[in-house]
Amino acid sequence: MPGLCIHSPVDDSFPAGGTGLAIRRCPEEKEAWAVTTGAASSRRVIGPTEGVQRKWGAQSAVAPLRRALLCPPRWSEATMAGIDLGVWGYASLPRLGEAQAEFEALAEVLVRAGVEVLRHEEAQDGIYDAVFACDWGLVVNDGGIVLNPGKPARRPEADFAERAFLGAGVPIYHRMTAPATAEGGDLLWLGPDLLLVGRSYRTNAAGLDELQALLAPRGISVAQAPVPHWEGQGSVMHLLSIISLVDSDLAVVYLPLLAVETVEFLRERGVELLPVTGEEFGNLACNILALGPRHCLAVAGNPRVRRELERRGATVEEFPDRQLGLNMGGGPTCLVQAVLRDY
Repeated sequence: MPGLCIHSPVDDSFPAGGTGLAIRRCPEEKEAWAVTTGAASSRRVIGPTEGVQRKWGAQSAVAPLRRALLCPPRWSEATMAGIDLGVWGYASLPRLGEAQAEFEALAEVLVRAGVEVLRHEEAQDGIYDAVFACDWGLVVNDGGIVLNPGKPARRPEADFAERAFLGAGVPIYHRMTAPATAEGGDLLWLGPDLLLVGRSYRTNAAGLDELQALLAPRGISVAQAPVPHWEGQGSVMHLLSIISLVDSDLAVVYLPLLAVETVEFLRERGVELLPVTGEEFGNLACNILALGPRHCLAVAGNPRVRRELERRGATVEEFPDRQLGLNMGGGPTCLVQAVLRDY
């Protein structure tokens, strides 16, 4: 049975969710949250009542991270042994023990940084990429938006993601359906009211249009960023593969794969672009999770990038990411679904 394990650096009571699927909210929260159903069945306006502390909302890539939802690697090695590496895009068969050790190293850094870590404990046989919780969706002030993955092998993850959000006490604000597709790795908050969306093989035009229609009434603008073909539809190429914000005015990027209009758009907003080399890009150097402004978690093994960040006043945490990262294709941003940030 799926379950939720909360590892918190502080003693903070937090309801473990509910199953009120009609309005997709937690029964425990019903006194704290006002719910109004709009004319469209897929839209629900949910806002905190006055004086109530927020339990979710992560419309920022760099504001202090307070609560995060993670998915520990939990698959059968026997089942994994029979997969088609080409379908999944892995370099070799992932080693479960090493992947679990890397995951624990990441979780330890988060807890040490004051983040409440919520783990969704559910087996992932047949949905091995579910460990990359970022791709499930995004958490806005109104609740969770469950996305419809563009990678065919990941389509069953939407049900998994909905259970994870509800188990963490996050109401479901919207669930994307075909023909629209989108993955969280293509979504980058430039501010609480501005979302940069990578138009990629994983996030199609219909997905972009659906996000625009959904977020515009909430006062959130959506800007499009073209993502390159790179190695084709079978490869892992998200917007967050080539850019990560470390602060509102500092990003680590791989310029050869970043579109000119995206570079110009960021520079016009006053964002300094710290470039990585091709070798560093191959070691996931620009897949960096901001734990707060100029406090970040990066993949170990990129000393020059670390020095450049520290020279700009950043504190850099590191963790080993060979199985989950270099083999399976996911860095720290991929492994963490931000549930609550301060902004």
